[in-house]
Amino acid sequence: MKKLLLVGHLVTLLSMNLSAQTQNDSLAIKIDAIFKKYEGKDRPGCAVGIIKNGVLVFKKGYGMANLEYDIPNTPTSVFDIASVSKQFAGYAIATLLIEKKIALDDDVHKYLPDVPDFGKTITIRHLVHHTSGLRDWPQTLHAAGWRWDEVFSFEDIMRMVKNQKDLDFEPGFKYSYSNTGYNLLAAIVEKVTGTSFRDWTDTHIFKPLGMNSSHFLVDYTEVVKNMAYSYFPSDKGFKKSVTALTAYGSSSLFTTVEDLSKWAIHFNKSVSDKNPVFMQMLEEGKLNNGGAVKYGYGLAYGSNEGFRTISHTGGWASYQTVLMHYPDQQVSFIILGNSGDFDLGGSTNEVTRALLPFQSKPAAKPAVSATVNKDAPNVKVAESVLKKYTGAFQLGPGWAVTITLENGQLFTQANGEARFPMDSKSDSTFWINAYGASMTFVKDSKGEVNLLKYKYIQAKRITPWQPDKAQFEQYAGTYFSTELGTEYAITHSEGQLKISNFRLGDIDLGIDPTTENQFSSSVGKIRFYKDSQNKIAGFKLSGGRIQNIKFEKR
Repeated sequence: MKKLLLVGHLVTLLSMNLSAQTQNDSLAIKIDAIFKKYEGKDRPGCAVGIIKNGVLVFKKGYGMANLEYDIPNTPTSVFDIASVSKQFAGYAIATLLIEKKIALDDDVHKYLPDVPDFGKTITIRHLVHHTSGLRDWPQTLHAAGWRWDEVFSFEDIMRMVKNQKDLDFEPGFKYSYSNTGYNLLAAIVEKVTGTSFRDWTDTHIFKPLGMNSSHFLVDYTEVVKNMAYSYFPSDKGFKKSVTALTAYGSSSLFTTVEDLSKWAIHFNKSVSDKNPVFMQMLEEGKLNNGGAVKYGYGLAYGSNEGFRTISHTGGWASYQTVLMHYPDQQVSFIILGNSGDFDLGGSTNEVTRALLPFQSKPAAKPAVSATVNKDAPNVKVAESVLKKYTGAFQLGPGWAVTITLENGQLFTQANGEARFPMDSKSDSTFWINAYGASMTFVKDSKGEVNLLKYKYIQAKRITPWQPDKAQFEQYAGTYFSTELGTEYAITHSEGQLKISNFRLGDIDLGIDPTTENQFSSSVGKIRFYKDSQNKIAGFKLSGGRIQNIKFEKR
């Protein structure tokens, strides 16, 4: 009888193992199909890891880690994971909070006296939830003259903060993603613990978890073994992306799929066990008006068709990364890409659908684009109809398109961008190949066209600001920012304004039709202001995650 029971038990275990192996084999087939386009020895790609119920059930590399020496990506290739790094600064801060060595509502000046006094208190809570009002360092340093392919150091960022003159907004007023805030969090960890951020994370995270190939980069000349280098596509094949970033806290964690899976397994177990540090990391933020902030401690909190998600993505110098958790299903996955053409969003969605039992179909594309066959023959539209579509339509703050007609052909031009032709697919819908999308003009009850639909945007017709180009000379001159310690020269020639910087070169200024005395450029929006004599006295630079950096005319 005992032998029969033993045999039965062995058969059950064998069938369970075979079932698990069959599931894993099926998963491998699905994942391989998703990333097949990144295979080959002639291109970079990615490394992928999938965790189920605390076990790394799939790990594989696709494409090359080094094109010069034909080294493939593997689960042990080391990638720069960019902003996915933030959760480790978040963990450090949460640990210090639970240990009562700091408090969320502590003024940052308690630890970092070099942060300017803006007349408004910035707290650790503001930094954790991206509500501080501090300028984001990538665009700020670029505006100061940093080129994207050179050194961006932690010390550069600290000097930038020390020299900031005004906040972008009152702390707690709104959410605005700020890499700078997480660099300050790393600096607070160093101040409170008396150890370097790298040493603290090595001692408290990476070594205990056996993440032996993981570290924050503090010296861009350091040799990193098993490195997956990053590349971007060009018309002459792939080229190397150059990075010398040491922005620890916000970025600059170098790790592997195998190492990061250890953190993911620990994270999920700690959340399930309600570990106080990890519970702190899942605490949402609040704005001054009571609005919720679904981000904190380097983690974005959300949902995907009813499934709760905890995640973060990253991108820098052609590295594209994601660590995604579905905690209630005990499923996580890691994608680390090293190619500028890597489709991180699409790959994330496809992997999710391979792992979870979604009942609904994938979200449809915008209705306008979905109904347009870009390959359909163009239709003839009367010029009298096309004339009704010309003019300016506002897509968003400081963002508009101007529609023009030339020899029976409509063109669209967003401020600060090139002009592109519009292909007529009906008498009201036009495909713009450069945008990969369509625009539809909508008539009102009077037959007038005052609305344009583009993707999800309903853009209203505006009366554009159209300056007399003969007056462009008033903008010419040299402008200096004491905050950035940099100078721009603005020149006028043949109806075109240019702004130039010794390090960034010449940049075209495009008229912004949405706002008087405002122009668009690759460094941001430039709005000129006047003195009491109605003469141009300077300009303020804004855009993305920086607002109103002042330049005075010399």
